Amino acid sequence: MLALLNQDYAPIIANETEAAIARNAADKLVTVAHANQDITLHVEGASHISVPLPAKAVHLMLRVLLAMADRQPVSVVPSETEFSTKQVADFLNVSRPYVCKLIDNQQLPARLVNRHRRVKFSDLVAFEKTSQKERYEALAEMAREAKNLGLE
Repeated sequence: MLALLNQDYAPIIANETEAAIARNAADKLVTVAHANQDITLHVEGASHISVPLPAKAVHLMLRVLLAMADRQPVSVVPSETEFSTKQVADFLNVSRPYVCKLIDNQQLPARLVNRHRRVKFSDLVAFEKTSQKERYEALAEMAREAKNLGLE
């Protein structure tokens, strides 16, 4: 498998004009996206083409357009993209040595490229979801304990 670190997935940020266009487009797509319908997009211009889009693509487009309308940075990263431990640390907002410890303890899947660890984006997202679920469960348990002890 090729490491995809050299690919450019830098976030884009819409300018004011692009944000206005994105807001208009999102307003038009929101009903269809919530109806979970496949659509056909008709493109006007030099060539008139029709592009069929599955409902999942419509949802993704809506999310991108809403983020652009709010001028939030947007990136689309393939799930097979591999990140360095520094990139993983930045994504999780933790230290790089902590990420290395997670990998060494087999809590976060990774592969070695020479001496460098690489983590697939899909594995990173799965780890983040599991970690968040565990944190919520721990907080819920703490709230139950506080209630039982009359500390609420």
